[in-house]
Amino acid sequence: VQVSSFLATLFSMMASHHEKWRSGWRAARLVVVVAAAAVLVGKASFSSAGLSFVGPARGVVPRQSPILPGQPRRFQPPQSALQALRLYGSQGSRSPLVNWYLYEIGAEFEMMDAGGIDRSSPSFPNPFGQIPALSDGDVQLFESGAILLYLAQKYGGMDSPEKLASVSKWVVWANAALDPIVFKENESGQVLDTGLKGRPRKIERFEEILEGRQWLLGDEFSVADVAVASYLLYGIMFFPDLNMRKWPNIARYMAAAAQRPAYGKAFGAKTAAMLAQKCSGPPSEDEKKFGFF
Repeated sequence: VQVSSFLATLFSMMASHHEKWRSGWRAARLVVVVAAAAVLVGKASFSSAGLSFVGPARGVVPRQSPILPGQPRRFQPPQSALQALRLYGSQGSRSPLVNWYLYEIGAEFEMMDAGGIDRSSPSFPNPFGQIPALSDGDVQLFESGAILLYLAQKYGGMDSPEKLASVSKWVVWANAALDPIVFKENESGQVLDTGLKGRPRKIERFEEILEGRQWLLGDEFSVADVAVASYLLYGIMFFPDLNMRKWPNIARYMAAAAQRPAYGKAFGAKTAAMLAQKCSGPPSEDEKKFGFF
């Protein structure tokens, strides 16, 4: 049924029952009924009355505040969707890097302490019983990289193939290439050493890539930086004597990441301050003596 013919019929009814709808409150009620009917149909325009009604548009996202340089993209889903997010982890695991990103995009979530949960249960999101793990309604995820990419696409504004491609390559690189450099593990997964004590070729190249860049996407902080900077900063957490200032661009990048409020909220303010100092402070006398600078 066309909107114009539908409205014409309603206005005809109004004219034929003028006396019946004479009282003010009944007339007002009729206007409400007409407007509601127009919205249900989809679109109507009352130009003669100076009013315009437009039906609901599908897929429209409320306008967000402008993104400032250095801020990650934000997307505000319905509150019910945010409340469904549950992150399973512990402070001593790698799950805080997921917390970091959730704080960056302002998502509300429920933190589930993995120490008090039966991780062998079929309902646990990770069938291997490891953390971090995430549930979002019926969606269950494990592996930090997969979790970050899911959150970035659904809640972080990376909602097109092009946007997702710009960050996914770095998230995958962090898990597939950077992790084995930062953590030298045995067959049982125990961390024995770090490749960052030397000068790995990929790290040397990464130092060149960061030349003139604040973040991996330029001036815009993103989930890519969460993934990469987390692993680099983990290196100092596990090996406090590690010297990262031999790569000035990387050290600057790490210090800037550790100084972000969301990082301090996820990993702890004292930890964040210590890491930032180790990456940006002046070299020690021992570092000078042994020729690091």
